[in-house]
Amino acid sequence: MNKIKSKWDIIRSFWLHNSKIILGTFLAGICYNVFTILIPISIGKFYEFSFGFSSHRLAAFKFIPFIDAQNFGSFIAFFFALIALRWVFEYLNLYGISLIGERFSKVLREKLFAHQLQIGIGVYDQKGIGKYLLRYSGDLKSIQNYVKKGLIRFSQDVFLLIIVVIVIGYVDINIALIIGGSILFSSFFLWIINKMLYKTSLEIRNARSGMLSFVNTRLRAITALKAFNKYTPEEKRYNKRSGTLYQIGTKYAKITSLLQALVPAFTYGMLGMVMIYIFISSQDSTKNVGGSSLLVLILLIISILPVFRRSLKVSIIWKLGDISFTKLIAIFDLPKENIIPLEEYKAAGIVFQDVEYQYPNSNSPVFKKLNVTLPALGTVLFVGKTGTGKSTLIRLLLKMVSPSKGKIAFGSTYYSSLSEKAIRKSVAVVSKDFPLYGRNVFEAVVYSRNESRRKKAEQLLKKLQQFEGENQKLMLDTPIGDLGKNLTTGQQKIIMYCRALLTEKPILIVENPLKDLNDKTRNIIVKYLKESSFIRSLIIFNDQEDKDFYYTKKVYL
Repeated sequence: MNKIKSKWDIIRSFWLHNSKIILGTFLAGICYNVFTILIPISIGKFYEFSFGFSSHRLAAFKFIPFIDAQNFGSFIAFFFALIALRWVFEYLNLYGISLIGERFSKVLREKLFAHQLQIGIGVYDQKGIGKYLLRYSGDLKSIQNYVKKGLIRFSQDVFLLIIVVIVIGYVDINIALIIGGSILFSSFFLWIINKMLYKTSLEIRNARSGMLSFVNTRLRAITALKAFNKYTPEEKRYNKRSGTLYQIGTKYAKITSLLQALVPAFTYGMLGMVMIYIFISSQDSTKNVGGSSLLVLILLIISILPVFRRSLKVSIIWKLGDISFTKLIAIFDLPKENIIPLEEYKAAGIVFQDVEYQYPNSNSPVFKKLNVTLPALGTVLFVGKTGTGKSTLIRLLLKMVSPSKGKIAFGSTYYSSLSEKAIRKSVAVVSKDFPLYGRNVFEAVVYSRNESRRKKAEQLLKKLQQFEGENQKLMLDTPIGDLGKNLTTGQQKIIMYCRALLTEKPILIVENPLKDLNDKTRNIIVKYLKESSFIRSLIIFNDQEDKDFYYTKKVYL
């Protein structure tokens, strides 16, 4: 995907791929607007037809078929045909606008999710996950409204206003000038107020996003919060954030309330000026507007009042949409991993040359000048207590982080030349740091959820669980809960092994291989891992040596 520079890049791309439905919707809107204008004009002609009056101004509309019918039956049939056609095109227009909005949201949220999956893990380590959740709710809704109401509907409304003002100008140029001037003055005045709204809207969006991130973090750590009785301090922190959001919210409410109150005020103000002009004109016989023309004017003005209101309110939609687009593009600008496979890992050793790693906010590296070669086949053990860098090394091997200093080579190819995807296509991992996800066991252990994979997964799961108690055995359809919360630590470990072994990748990383397993299940796992060491590189991370394994190499951290 090309780099997104502005909201117009997103909109332009969407337009190119959905031009037919957009043009069809716009044409349906034009037809709907034309029939909206024809209805009051036909009522004016009905007034002439019924009461025997005539207007030279309305005579110009005789080119419209059946509008100047000679009998009432033909005219009323034409009138109801107008209503039916207006209904059909309004339906097509409204459905088209909604469909465009839904398609746009679908395209955008799928691009957003795909990009977020590719963002480097360091971004999430630094900023957390909850901060991004609002993008799927409030911001996407604002962007959808921007496209539906701020672009498509607004462009149709502008077209209708222009046509109506032209028609009114034909009947009476002064009324057209009053309406046109009112639209320009109101739009300029509301534009000034909306400049104030932008800043406040940005503040309230940031405050809400921060609140969502705060709540998400606390609820995911609810067990720790309860264990250490941190109810009171967390409530105070939340209430402080809530108070800040309330203050910004009241400021936002003042501005939006002012805007919403001004829109009908301007609308009725314009109507009042038109009424003053018509009254003054009625006192002057040289300027008197005919009865049928006056009826058409009134009906046209009434028909555009809701459109006028809607057009004045669109600036709010634009401002909120601009904020959401800005935030979304900021996410697209975050650096992402290289998913293009440049070269796949083949049976060769992994070499660490003077490798160091230091976390961004740390004062010292986790380890210094690590020099080790991991063979292509066999079993390597990394032994170290908590804090010695075992988890960091696993992340380095998966290229979730890169060395602060030194080099890593996979065979003859340096780490920096390999894409993240190429490396991970060759590495499977069993570790609590890589949780299970999915609705059930089957979804947790397979890449593709194709039913053809089901039999193989079922056989492996049965072998790994053969010495588990009947009430502990899992089926492929067993629900696992959020990140495996429904399972015991032993059940989680078995499913993690099942997930890793099914991939048949040439490198298998295992952290604490026998922890949380019963003695008989341990023997099965040991057998599998010993057999694996003859066909793949087995890398074990543990806080002690397990005598069940024969290690090709040991590295003490």
